[in-house]
Amino acid sequence: MTRRALILTLAVVATCLVVGLVVGVRSRGPDGAASPEAVVADYVTALRDKDRGRLADIADPENDSAVEINRRISALGGDRLVLSDWRFDRTASAAEVRVTLSGQLDASPYSDVIWLRRVDGAWFVALGAPQNSNPKGTS
Repeated sequence: MTRRALILTLAVVATCLVVGLVVGVRSRGPDGAASPEAVVADYVTALRDKDRGRLADIADPENDSAVEINRRISALGGDRLVLSDWRFDRTASAAEVRVTLSGQLDASPYSDVIWLRRVDGAWFVALGAPQNSNPKGTS
């Protein structure tokens, strides 16, 4: 093999590796968490740390969550929210859990409900509107 052919072969291989890496990183979806308790702990920590990336990683992959993540970080992020309790309410579906959060936001009483969903064995927080929702009668 000539030196030119070797360089060309190495360039093609390197290009394929870079393209594969970029596609792999971009197509990687959210990871979620192993349990409802773990995803709530991640949610609270991500809000405290204003960690958009972690919130995106635990946001329900079937929802359009970007706007809601920004809204929640703005309204609840940093040290503004101090949670003292969260209560899990199981639903009729084994893949859905309602969580009532309570504590203080800017030293005032705070209470909110978040929904958790299990998707492909991992737990996610339902943030934002479902991506593929159509009202009845529309297509």
